[in-house]
Order: sequence, then C-alpha cells, then structure tokens
Amino acid sequence: MVKNFMCFAEETLFSMVATAKLEEHKNHLIHTHSETDLLRTSVLYGANAHGKTKLVEAIGCAKQLIVNGIQGTKSIPVEPFRLDKILRTQPSHFEFIIFYQNIRYHYGFIINNQRVLEEWLFVTPNKRELRYFERVTSEAGKVTVELGGSLARQNSKQRQFLEFVAQGTRQNQLFLTEALERNVEKLKPLYEWFENVLQVVPVTPHYLPLEIRANKEKPFISFLSDFLKQADTGIQGIKTIEEELDYDKHFPGLSEQIRLEIENDVSSARTIIMFSEGKSYTISANEFGEPILIRLEAQHHGSDGSVVSFDFAKESAGTQRLAHLLPILVDLLNSEKVYIVDELDRSLHALLPKLFLENYLNAVSKKHHSQLIFTTHDTNLLDLNLLRKDEIWFLEKNEQGASQLYSLINLKMNADLNIQKAYLQGRFGGIPFIWH
Repeated sequence: MVKNFMCFAEETLFSMVATAKLEEHKNHLIHTHSETDLLRTSVLYGANAHGKTKLVEAIGCAKQLIVNGIQGTKSIPVEPFRLDKILRTQPSHFEFIIFYQNIRYHYGFIINNQRVLEEWLFVTPNKRELRYFERVTSEAGKVTVELGGSLARQNSKQRQFLEFVAQGTRQNQLFLTEALERNVEKLKPLYEWFENVLQVVPVTPHYLPLEIRANKEKPFISFLSDFLKQADTGIQGIKTIEEELDYDKHFPGLSEQIRLEIENDVSSARTIIMFSEGKSYTISANEFGEPILIRLEAQHHGSDGSVVSFDFAKESAGTQRLAHLLPILVDLLNSEKVYIVDELDRSLHALLPKLFLENYLNAVSKKHHSQLIFTTHDTNLLDLNLLRKDEIWFLEKNEQGASQLYSLINLKMNADLNIQKAYLQGRFGGIPFIWH
C-alpha cells in the first residue's frame, strides 16, 4: 500500500491475494500455510503518465530506504502528491504484507523528507499476530521504539541491546535498517526478503552480469540459446568469447590511474562493466588473474548452411532487450524471487511477452514461491485463456490528477466479453482520451 507519494494521493492498495471464488487457472496460485492463496503473476495496464511506472518506483523507493538507508544527515528522497496544497505538506505512507519462509510480516512506515515519523512490524508465525516493534519520532527528532516481548523478553540482554540500538537510530533512518546493521538476527529474514527476493527492474534494464553468467553457467547459456531460437530471432545459439584486454584498442585515451584501478579490481576478483563509444565491455580475470574481456556472440546459419557468428551487440534492440530479460525468467523458475518489471514489452514483438509469460506460468515449480509483476501496453495479454481476472489491473488518473488502481475482478462484465476489445473501447478505463 502507498499513500501520498508522487501521483498517488489517496491510499492505493495493490494485492497479490487470489480471489477465492475464482476457479480458472488454479496452477497460477501459490498455496501458503495460512488459508490465503497468492497469485504468481499480475499485469498492470494504463495510459502513459497514469501511474504504472510511479507504482514501480514507489516499491523501489521503499526497498532502497530499507536496504541502503540514509547516510548521515541527508534528506529522505520522498515526494508527496504535489497537486494538492494540503497533501504537499503531509508525509508519505508505505506498507507491506508479505509471506516469507512460512511467516507473515506486516511492515510499514510513514516518512517525510526530514524524518521517519512512524514505523511498525507485526509478525504472524502461526495464527496469532505478534508485535515486534512500533517506532515514533518526535518533532525534536527523538526516536522512541516500543519492543514486543516476542522480539525481546523483558529484562533480557537482547532487549537492552535493542533499546541501545533504538537510542542510536537517527531520525532519518529506519529502525529495521539500523537493527540489521547491528546484526539483530530475528529481523534478518524480513531484510533478506527486501534485499534478495524483491527485485525491481526499471523500464530499460541492462542485466550487467549477463556475459559473466553466460560464461560460467552452461545451463544458463543453453537456456538463453534455446529461448532466442524459440522466439524466432534467427539466432541458432549463443557462445561466450574471452579476449585479451587491450587498453589502446578498447579504451583509447584511458588514464593510467583508471588502468591501475581496473587492475586492482580484477586482482580482487571483481567484475567491471566499462562503457566506450556506445558499447559496454565486461572485464573479468582469467585463470592467471589477468584482465580479459568477455563478450557474447550470436550464431546464425549462412545461406550455404555454414555457421556465421556476430557480436551480440550488433543484434537488434529487441533481441538484446529479450536477452537481458531472460535472466529474470531463469531466476523465477529456479528460486524464490519477486520481480517487478516496468514495461515488459518494451522493444519486443507483440508475441514475445506472451511467450515469456507462458514459459513462466507453465514451467514454474510449485516449490518456489516466485512472482512476476509487470506493467505493459501489450493488449494481446488481455486474454482470460492466459490470465485470471484478479491478475489484471488498471491505472487511471482522476480529475484531480491522482492515480487510481483497480482490478478487473471488481468490474462488472459478461462472461463471454472480449476483454481486449472492451479495454481498447475504454470500458475499463486506463487508456488515453485523445482530443480531435
């Protein structure tokens, strides 16, 4: 839930809880140990500037505050709804309810640019909800944290330590972030979910470790090759090429200082991504610790049946975009991840997002509680043979310029309605009103 942040004025709730009465596509459900079933996917539609990207940014903003925190006395990068003079001066509200490792976490905070005004965490390991902590920051900047007995028993060393951590928490820092920096074990799973499970992918993702992963993981490069072949890109296979680093050739004019920094990073087993003349180069170390370039080559069939290799950077923008999305699919199929992807269909042919989605929903393992949430303009996905009604969402701005979010499941419609056609006719909202 988000409130008073960017284009979201009122309380805006996005839910991955499945509608119990819906019988379609039961393989799209994640069964939890509670009575609640969750959805594996959701797709968000809306006209340009109606809030799709801002919703992704809201989740990304909350993640950054939790995982990275705020340094020193810097202000909190939060922007309230600006089209209302009252809300402009009010704080922003973020709230999450997640299931992770069979535990339900209810975590949220209220913030402005100067301080965390409120913060809370309630945990339900079984059927009974337990209070972990509630935090309030006064106008003077004093942080007060009330600790629940389930987090730290009265008169215990753990409680004394947490009270010490609370006293040291700055007014612009989340208590959850501060506690994790002090190695508070009970809060690590929640922090881990935000850091490692939740992945927010912006509109133009560039998967930086693509070459490294392809070079090290044979199953990954096989998957990459097979999918690109299935997608009719003309590619018959992908291979990695290791090339000796030649500074004068690859990075002409590079200073000696930067060369030394590259050498030091490589000797410390770090991978470096360098950009030069519109190209990106992945630099790693060979078996002798010397810097090498790793690049991808795409293999095509020549007219005479021979194999012709191209530098992958010369492939179309759509093919490169697809390749940088495929690690997401690999992760979703093999681990517990929650990916939130802005404009999945960007630069892709209309049939490819559907292929991507079908591969995920048909192949995902029941043992992994992975979820894929994405925004799109691709109306080919508005198909009830592909998605459930509760997996389809719309964003639309009201007369006050505030974004509103709602699900198809809450709209009245005939059972045999063509929802793609109805959406384009404006029956569900979420499309641009074009003046003539």
